[in-house]
Amino acid sequence: MSVSWVELRGLYGKYVKWVSSNPSALGDVEMTVKWLSYFIAGKINKSSAASELVYSLSNLLVFYNDRIIEKANNSIVCAESGPVARQIKIILTTLEYCEVFIEMSAHRVWGSKGRWFFIVVVQTIKCLGRLALTMFCRNNIVNNPPIPVLDRRNLNDVRQTGNVSFQSEGETVVLKRSGRVLRKVEGAPPVMARNWKPLKHENVIQVVQYEGRFIRTAELMYILKPLIHLACIRKYGLKSWKSYLVPMAIDVASLRIYYRNREDLSKEQKQELSRRCVSMLLYLMRSPFYDKYSKDRIAGLLNRIGKNVPLTGTITSLILSYIPHWQDTYFYMWSS
Repeated sequence: MSVSWVELRGLYGKYVKWVSSNPSALGDVEMTVKWLSYFIAGKINKSSAASELVYSLSNLLVFYNDRIIEKANNSIVCAESGPVARQIKIILTTLEYCEVFIEMSAHRVWGSKGRWFFIVVVQTIKCLGRLALTMFCRNNIVNNPPIPVLDRRNLNDVRQTGNVSFQSEGETVVLKRSGRVLRKVEGAPPVMARNWKPLKHENVIQVVQYEGRFIRTAELMYILKPLIHLACIRKYGLKSWKSYLVPMAIDVASLRIYYRNREDLSKEQKQELSRRCVSMLLYLMRSPFYDKYSKDRIAGLLNRIGKNVPLTGTITSLILSYIPHWQDTYFYMWSS
């Protein structure tokens, strides 16, 4: 037994060494596994659980490999959040990758009641974790997923070391001891375009304004939206217009508050805000709007593309066959 354990540890050590040395080549393997889940969706024993398992495992594999590469390069993403916040982010990111598989597995084993029980449990954990990050760890806008995929190509550019003598983001840097703001060389405008006014470090000043002014409304509305949606489903039903319109109204109100104060957000926060805006398009694929309006129009558009555009017939027919599965599995308010 001990010999086998030593061999396993040796194999794991070789794996860690290979991952650390070949981050680019590793991406090709990870992408192949992820695309495999798309092709087998709903095709194995008329069940999508197998494809969702492959998809979840591929995301977890990428997530785990990113942590190995981070450790090898001494570049911990979101290290400024602290160890407690980082552990919360790891839990939330893992749930984000596995929640659909958990839901589908619960439905197969325990039926509809088991499915809804696990949906409520998972969304409650995610809500509490996001609240903790927002209220106690001062993570303003919580990204989705909380720990993004590592940018392996530009890893050296974002490396964060413990002995750095200044904080840097955007076009300015702030010296830690003196608090003096300096402009980066690459961020300096042409001489004729300068106004020669004292510099202000946008992210240092604006985050304080952002925290005190509208995080209590916009972000809390977004965090609580899944639980509010589940409560509406409990009372009015899954395909009720009330269950559809209430979370959409919360999303619109939250985004409207953010966009009124968009100038106070950092670059990363604006990117997350843009992602939330794009995710509003998912409402076109959610019932009852999809059943009454979107379904026939999307099918007609794909059929016209397949008939009129060369070499697209097979692709559009494949998409048409997958849409009912995707709409029934992924397009929920609580999964976005």
